[in-house]
Amino acid sequence: MSLETEESSRALKLYRGLVEVSTLIYAITDFNELFAAILDVARRLMSAEAGSLFLTNAEGDLELVIARGSGGGEMPQARIVVPRGHGIAGWVLENRKSTLVVDAYADSRFYKEVDKKTGFRTRSILCVPLLRNQKEIGVLQVLNPREKEAFDETDMEAFEVYGMLAGNAIDRLRAIERQQEVARVDQELAFAREIQNSFLPQKLPELPDLGFAATYRPALNIGGDFYDVLEIGPDEIYFVVGDVSGKGIPAALLMAQSLSTLRLIIKPDISPVEALTRWNEMLCGHTVRGMFITAILGRITRSLRLVELSSVGHCQPFHVTPNGGADLLEIKNSPPLGILGGLTCQLTSTNLSPGEWLVFYTDGLTESFSPENKLLESAGVKRLLSQNHFTSASEIVAKLQEGEAAHRGNATPHDDLTILAFGFQ
Repeated sequence: MSLETEESSRALKLYRGLVEVSTLIYAITDFNELFAAILDVARRLMSAEAGSLFLTNAEGDLELVIARGSGGGEMPQARIVVPRGHGIAGWVLENRKSTLVVDAYADSRFYKEVDKKTGFRTRSILCVPLLRNQKEIGVLQVLNPREKEAFDETDMEAFEVYGMLAGNAIDRLRAIERQQEVARVDQELAFAREIQNSFLPQKLPELPDLGFAATYRPALNIGGDFYDVLEIGPDEIYFVVGDVSGKGIPAALLMAQSLSTLRLIIKPDISPVEALTRWNEMLCGHTVRGMFITAILGRITRSLRLVELSSVGHCQPFHVTPNGGADLLEIKNSPPLGILGGLTCQLTSTNLSPGEWLVFYTDGLTESFSPENKLLESAGVKRLLSQNHFTSASEIVAKLQEGEAAHRGNATPHDDLTILAFGFQ
């Protein structure tokens, strides 16, 4: 058989092998299995004594993921990091170019430290970059052909194709893993949302003389806003609207803890001031550094149409009158909960006549951003509430929801939003 015929036969054998192994590595759905298969097939396909697979790390350098020795087992794997641009592998990554090294120790790029750490003696190297849409994945190399002293150009051509297949397989599996992670996070957030919603009132009191309505919308899937309405007796109702600093799961966890704690504190005849003081003492030292809670706590005495309020760093509520007036109800504020012990709170009292309403909210309403980055602010809320004759609390909540949505347009919500309204009828 002529040399040319022999080379053609060898090339055909290599490419047939590539077709076979492409099916194998694309069917694997576990990273460890995939890395092992990539190396085992590479060594078998190229008839190599050993091989190694490096992946790029967060710093952009190469980290050895797996190495196979001449016996087929994994080579000793002390953590090996090859700096970008150093050694054969680092050069291939930096230049995004394959290389054929006939004599490793005669090549100035050869990184001898890997041989020192593994105890393997390298003669000849085939090394290819693993790329996908110009994205760097890593470097694959095989060492020392079994039946000859060095690899040649025919080997290089086949190994470059194999490297492309291996890079695509790794990137494909990463994409599958990202999709699975997104699905897992979505599922966990859905569970978290259900749990959080279970802490909020499932229904508000339905009384002949007193009407309530509320809405809650997290900026993310879950958030830190909360509200509650507690009927302690036929004449005594407590309510709260609050806002945990931050968003997402940390805020939701603190919200759940805080609301549960408050429900333990609320007892018949306890004043909002005393309840807030106790609440603060129970929260201090148990909140994550930098997190705090703003809230308004109130007590309604139905027989007197009396509303007693105490606020800790929270937004001032609106007082809406039957003639279309809407003004902020000035309440003396104290510092937010969970920051300092020995909190001193102030009490504000007001009587509501039939047809008058109090509207409580979190700063997700006043700090709603328009597409032009303008805030709704208290003035915008006042415009929405003014010149209207509301006959129910639900009308007020719906008006504010619609107005906030119209102001925000297609902009993403900046913060959680909670609204609670009530009044005597």
